[in-house]
Amino acid sequence: MRRTMRARFIRRASPVALALLVLFACSRSDEPSSTQAADADDKNASIAWFDGTVDDALIAAEDRRKPVFLYWGAKWCPPCMQLKTTVFNRPAFIETTRLFVPVYLDGDTPGAQRWGEHFGIVGYPTLIVLRPDGTELTRISSGMDLEAYPRVLKIAARQTRPAEALLTAALAEPDSLAVADWDLLANYGWWVDRGTLLGERSMAEVMSQLAQGAPTAELQDQFALLQYAALLSASDDPETLLTAAQQEQARMLLLRLIEAPARLRANIDTLNYFAVGLVMASAADAERREALAERLDIAMRSVGSADGFTIKDRLYAQRTRVELVKALNPDAPIPAAMIADVRETVAWADQAAETPQERQGMANYATYTLESADLQADAEALLLKEIERSPDAYYFMPTVAEYAQERGDTDQALTWLERAYEESRGPATRAQWGLIYVGGLLDMRPAATDRIEQVMTQIIEELAAEPSAFYQRTRMRFVRIDGELKAWAEREDVQPALQTLNMAMGRVCEQLPEASDIRTDCDALFGGNA
Repeated sequence: MRRTMRARFIRRASPVALALLVLFACSRSDEPSSTQAADADDKNASIAWFDGTVDDALIAAEDRRKPVFLYWGAKWCPPCMQLKTTVFNRPAFIETTRLFVPVYLDGDTPGAQRWGEHFGIVGYPTLIVLRPDGTELTRISSGMDLEAYPRVLKIAARQTRPAEALLTAALAEPDSLAVADWDLLANYGWWVDRGTLLGERSMAEVMSQLAQGAPTAELQDQFALLQYAALLSASDDPETLLTAAQQEQARMLLLRLIEAPARLRANIDTLNYFAVGLVMASAADAERREALAERLDIAMRSVGSADGFTIKDRLYAQRTRVELVKALNPDAPIPAAMIADVRETVAWADQAAETPQERQGMANYATYTLESADLQADAEALLLKEIERSPDAYYFMPTVAEYAQERGDTDQALTWLERAYEESRGPATRAQWGLIYVGGLLDMRPAATDRIEQVMTQIIEELAAEPSAFYQRTRMRFVRIDGELKAWAEREDVQPALQTLNMAMGRVCEQLPEASDIRTDCDALFGGNA
């Protein structure tokens, strides 16, 4: 029973493929506007976050003749903590943000989810550069090499053409673009724009064309890696994905990336998600595959113990090594030496992460690394310790609940889910964690009709007090739980409960714009009219 509760609502991995995206947010409920210089940790940072709404920031940008740098983030989201503790605190990046009106949009502030809907934001973190008129210029990847952030952001500050125009030119007239334009496209947030820039085009095909037109070898390889990442993310069988010619091209690409230290560092985030699949796709015969796997293992072993890489990079490098062994020998045990390496790197990360923000990210990535090595007991012990010290401990509780459920202790699992909901803060966050709890009840206590109805009613009542939180992420989760509740009602014969929930939901829906998609979705929930 892997990922039962988390699979419904949570993906705690990094921002690469849509299926791997990690996305959460939290904020103080008493904040007066949708954007703030924000939490105490942000106030101690040097980025001069704009204190006001997004609309106010756009007006200020017009007055100052600057673009807007919009950071859609969250206080407790691990990838956001990764950005805060490795990028947003770096002097070069801070200096570059002065070219913008920088805005922090927290997902729980009033109107934030509606802005997320407006910009088509998939999840946290998302980095967007806007003209003062609100036109999106580009969306920046949150998985870049640390050294690339100020460079790419500086290019974005000077850019006058939106990414859509750059992509059109790159495909039609590649020589018309400057190297900086290509750099911006290579570091575009392809995984977090809902395919807006690609439209109906295949990402793999577009990346292939860009790889052919890019002006430098480094950029060509970066686009080629994105091409294979797109292919792998859309395939369940990497071993039959490529032709013989493509296999050799992919093999040589991987070797170039892992054996040149600068390229390894520049592409480490994408490699940590797709290198194993690339090995399996790029070498048909066992001997060549083993040879390539050995080279990858050497490279990732070096990352796992190297200074200068982030905590996430080092943890996930060990995870890559484990996943490589499992892919090559699915029935064999993980070597004891590799288990020892994983535990050693996790212990290092546990010591290296000192601030609450660093620890929020570390615990998340360490958990995935330990789970990959079948060390769930270690992961649970780490999370239980973190729950005692984290200011946003509720984030980890569904994972601990899942461990309890896998042991058959459903009482404890539901206790953790209930506690996570009770301790969560902010309208969008509480809706999400409440729905996780409801999902657990449907899975483990489907006959608890009164409790399911009670919790759903409470979630809806809280949303009625802040209906702007129903947009984007919350809306998607309600549509998802709607399907589960309808299946539950048929199985348990509790249609009256759905009717009660539909009536309660009306108090949210009536506050949404009429004749809008959001209103239509809301009205259709729990047996309403589609």
